[in-house]
Amino acid sequence: MPSTAVVTAVVTFIALLNAIGLLLVLRRFVGALSDELPRDAMLLTALAATAIVAAIRIAWRHVFPLRPLGQGNSNFLGNDWDAIVGYGSSLALVLFAVGCCYPAYHTSDWLIWLPPLVADQFWRQTFLDAGSPANSLALASLEMDEEAAATLAFPAERFDIASAPAAASPRTQGDSTEEVVQQLFRVRTDEGHEVVYGTVRADFVAGQRTAVVHIGFCPPLSHLPEIEAEPLPGSTARVKVAQALAHGTRLEVRLPAPAEEDRHILIDMAATPAFPLEKKHA
Repeated sequence: MPSTAVVTAVVTFIALLNAIGLLLVLRRFVGALSDELPRDAMLLTALAATAIVAAIRIAWRHVFPLRPLGQGNSNFLGNDWDAIVGYGSSLALVLFAVGCCYPAYHTSDWLIWLPPLVADQFWRQTFLDAGSPANSLALASLEMDEEAAATLAFPAERFDIASAPAAASPRTQGDSTEEVVQQLFRVRTDEGHEVVYGTVRADFVAGQRTAVVHIGFCPPLSHLPEIEAEPLPGSTARVKVAQALAHGTRLEVRLPAPAEEDRHILIDMAATPAFPLEKKHA
């Protein structure tokens, strides 16, 4: 089975990298390898190790991509394997760094290895976040409320914030209930893909100009979403999508000038698939 062969090859290669890295570290610690590595050789080693880690993760995600809802789980292996690939490749990079530059008497050693090590922490988390929603596809299927299903309708090709039923009548910043912080609806389109839309509130205290709004999707979406967000009419605030992940999004709301008093801004938000998905088959 091709999938099994890929898993075996990737895991074996990661284990081999870790074994080589561990051997370098042990030889450094016991003094069997005491000569300093030339800077150009160390730089090439760091670049090569980083490139290998990148190739492993890209190849893994290419073979085992995020599974769109409704396309089955025949190739899905689970979060445990994603974690092995993600953390195993990171460990190999750390072992190579220690094995090449220990005891790192020179600042240049750290300058060579720290950037890829720090960048790897963020990239690994992105790699794991991109794969985690697939684990819940067979278990998590959020059904609409019957009353909501009777009132919600979506265009076949593209979801637009203005098409949300809540926006059927014009709304402004003054139409909100003070106690409502976030009001989200999670529905399925005619193609069978989940869409999240709703209204969220960004609070400002006097003198504050920028606010951050965190919106969680639970269970996570089956796809990486494209986020559309804009303030309701009556506000000149600007909304920036700072982060868009399958399990949530982060919005940054900025006023033209610091707030003169405590206030809030209402924002319409929609999370749709970031790429075309095949229509779900019955």
